Amino acid sequence: MNKKRLTAYLLLLLTAALWGFASPVVKYTLSFIDPLGFLFYRFWLVSLLFLVPFLIAIIKKPIPLLQLIKLLLIGVLGGPITLLLIFYGADKTSAIDSSLIVAMAPILIVISGAIFLKEKITRRENLGLVIALAGTMVTIVQPLIEGSAFAQGHLWGNLIVFSSNIAWTAYVILIKKESKKYSPLILTALTFFSGLIILTPFFLNQRFYLINLQKSAFLPQTALFEIQPKAIFGILYMTIFSSIIAYTTYNWGISLIEASEATIFTYLQPVFAAPLAFFWLGEKISFPFLVGAALVALGVFLTESRGK
Repeated sequence: MNKKRLTAYLLLLLTAALWGFASPVVKYTLSFIDPLGFLFYRFWLVSLLFLVPFLIAIIKKPIPLLQLIKLLLIGVLGGPITLLLIFYGADKTSAIDSSLIVAMAPILIVISGAIFLKEKITRRENLGLVIALAGTMVTIVQPLIEGSAFAQGHLWGNLIVFSSNIAWTAYVILIKKESKKYSPLILTALTFFSGLIILTPFFLNQRFYLINLQKSAFLPQTALFEIQPKAIFGILYMTIFSSIIAYTTYNWGISLIEASEATIFTYLQPVFAAPLAFFWLGEKISFPFLVGAALVALGVFLTESRGK
């Protein structure tokens, strides 16, 4: 294995861990803040931290206005749209379920990569993909067999989370084409700048509506930017680890290898999410999930060698 490919694998493995841990963190934090507010503070903090490095980068290499607008529009797909769907869905389902459904995204990305980017899929990658998909399906079907997904009203949340895969697939394919022109820092920063631009008016409208409602009912009024202390941990994790670090390592990783191969690592997210959800949130890990996790790990192992 050459150094470039090894670097990509390590970057994408780190990304999978950080995004895998994010599911339980998000589920916990949504007990203290609504999805829109959660994302607003996350995007605001990330944008603030990225502002100076971004300005330095574009001073060295200016971005034409039309290209800047294009990158911002691409960022809307990978930032606010994808994450709003994940957060609203995660609020209605379990952390383990949401992480498993998100792990299905590579199927769409591999197909899109072959169609739009003309990427080649080797026999070993095909085998690994099928095995990893089988592992994902085992873990997803398990709650349906038990009936818990319907009994707990998780079906709607699962569908919302799944729809985020469509937005994320479009983002990956489009950002892959731009990753050869611009650094991961620029692409990551613009993704969160676009999110802040989109989310701010909705957040302010929500807060003003709440304040006016409380005022009309003679209730204590919530401050415009008030936030519960217990939500701060989740916001900071999603800002520093799941946003700044993970988006950068992901964009860096997919710039080194094909998008179809890079997204295989998404299958590892539930493997990282499940233990944390079990010990921290008390969510159930069943035997079918363990079987699925083992299949996922085997599938990823097979795709790494890229044998013919």
